[in-house]
Amino acid sequence: MQWAKKKSRVLIFSFLKRNDRFICPNGRYVLFKKYQTKKNTSGLEQSFKIYECEDCSDCPFKSSCTKAKGNRQIHWNTIWEELKIKAKKALEDDEKSAIYARRKVEVESVFDHIKGNRSFRRFSLRGLEKVHTEFGIVAVAHNLLKVAGIRHATLLQKRQNQKSWTEKKRHVFPSNFLFRL
Repeated sequence: MQWAKKKSRVLIFSFLKRNDRFICPNGRYVLFKKYQTKKNTSGLEQSFKIYECEDCSDCPFKSSCTKAKGNRQIHWNTIWEELKIKAKKALEDDEKSAIYARRKVEVESVFDHIKGNRSFRRFSLRGLEKVHTEFGIVAVAHNLLKVAGIRHATLLQKRQNQKSWTEKKRHVFPSNFLFRL
């Protein structure tokens, strides 16, 4: 079954840039058919190149390759694919990989904390300037609560240190110990 999942992935297909077509794992051509523009759920328009296999009727891989009644189609977003390649190259570079790793520790955990623990998941205001102001308030609140937590932890640590110091003092000089002259 794992093999069937891999067969359906477009990355398994060979791409002939010169002829602008793919070759499926069965050796058939997947030819360019048309351009298409779609809006995604957030309203962003994306341009796709639609490729269609020349004939999938007697292909032994058809059931694992596509659920379509007709021929296998590939919807290829060139911009998206270029961005993925660029991101992959950036992650393979040691210097940029270190920056991404540092970002996970320094920045992403803060957004995670604000969303998860502070339950801030959606802006109440609209417009870039108002959203900027609202997030500024959220960030200030987060930082104040962080400082308060650090101060509280420091206070508890001081109290703990004072307790341990007075207990050590009692062991050295028991309360019934009298100085005699």
